[in-house]
Amino acid sequence: MAIKDLRKILKQVHEPNEFQLVVHDMSHPIYWVWKLENVKMKDLDIKLRQFRKEHARFDIFINGQYILEDDYIAEHSGNNLFIKFKKSNFNFAIESDDDIKVEGDIESVWVKRNQIL
Repeated sequence: MAIKDLRKILKQVHEPNEFQLVVHDMSHPIYWVWKLENVKMKDLDIKLRQFRKEHARFDIFINGQYILEDDYIAEHSGNNLFIKFKKSNFNFAIESDDDIKVEGDIESVWVKRNQIL
């Protein structure tokens, strides 16, 4: 593999992508559901896909605190990413004004469309 290929892979994996989640459903009996609209998972280089597990492609933070992947379920639906926080795994209540961010291999679909135009 050439150095330029390694640089492309490293740039793709380490590109800073941070997004703010918004409330979707706070009344669900089992989960607090938050969402991120108009996004998709980045297409990874074919040489990298086998080494990058789905759960390692992004991190979740609540008010700056890292959240383990055992504490939520991530679901993709169309161009939306839903994060379902398991209420039973938290010793505090997540509230609608909490600062919840996702950071990782995610890109905005809206920006990509506008770049093409």
